[in-house]
Amino acid sequence: GGEEPCALYHVTYPAAAAAMKINSRFLRHFRLDPVYSLLSAREVVAVLELFKALDIRQEMALDDIQFYCFMHAITDLSKGEIYKVFDMLDVDRSGLLDFNEFYLLICILLAVRDKQEKQFIYRHSRTVFDLMDEDGSNSVSADEFEQFGFLFNFQGRAVRHIFKEFDVSGDQELDYQEFKMFAMACIDKQSELEEKP
Repeated sequence: GGEEPCALYHVTYPAAAAAMKINSRFLRHFRLDPVYSLLSAREVVAVLELFKALDIRQEMALDDIQFYCFMHAITDLSKGEIYKVFDMLDVDRSGLLDFNEFYLLICILLAVRDKQEKQFIYRHSRTVFDLMDEDGSNSVSADEFEQFGFLFNFQGRAVRHIFKEFDVSGDQELDYQEFKMFAMACIDKQSELEEKP
């Protein structure tokens, strides 16, 4: 422990040590469509109602504190990891998450919970690439991938181990096409590492 809930400041982002755990009674009945990795219309309506319940100011947006409290309640992520996820999803840098950004988070959480990360990244590779491209360079570095990879249960060993194989240009950055191949290989390598004692 030692972390205070709902702190008003961002902290440094430590590396993740283990796979993220998700514990939500609300989400336990939700499943992503196996083909498209999206929710059904009925489930989207339920997620919208959850979003409205969390949006205590009725602004159709969640600030970092509301987001922290929600994520702290349903995941085992650290405070730093939660704020890193908030910053990653806040693509317009408004300091608020709108419903579309929240919906994306819910889909990611469900994919992780159901061990469908590979299918989710395959179906939504451009979105995931854009989220991980923190500096807007149209490429993802090993550091960016490793820094945000915990959200998809990627660990440093798997990322660094095969990054060089997919950096065809040798510039320490992956463009979108290299990223797609790299992400799939990372998931496979992570599975291999988890199977070893």
